[in-house]
Amino acid sequence: MTFTKSALTAAFALSLGFGTMTLSTAPADAATKERSAISKDCSAKADAQNLHGKARHAFRSKCKHDAKAAMKTKSTDGMKSTDGMKSRAAN
Repeated sequence: MTFTKSALTAAFALSLGFGTMTLSTAPADAATKERSAISKDCSAKADAQNLHGKARHAFRSKCKHDAKAAMKTKSTDGMKSTDGMKSRAAN
């Protein structure tokens, strides 16, 4: 009985150790860093306006949404097709 209890305790301790190790070594990709920058910027703007509670949450939510929308339109501006290419493909 003592051996079983010791084995279970050791297995539990190891599982806790491996669980924290996998969480701490997860790589951060560029999208996560980008979102953090947007989030930090919106938090700074909310701090400047001295917002708290529901008003802060609503402000940050709208701020992040607007920032992501602005990034999308910025990235798709250079990808517009020209009419000349379309007409050549039709011929």
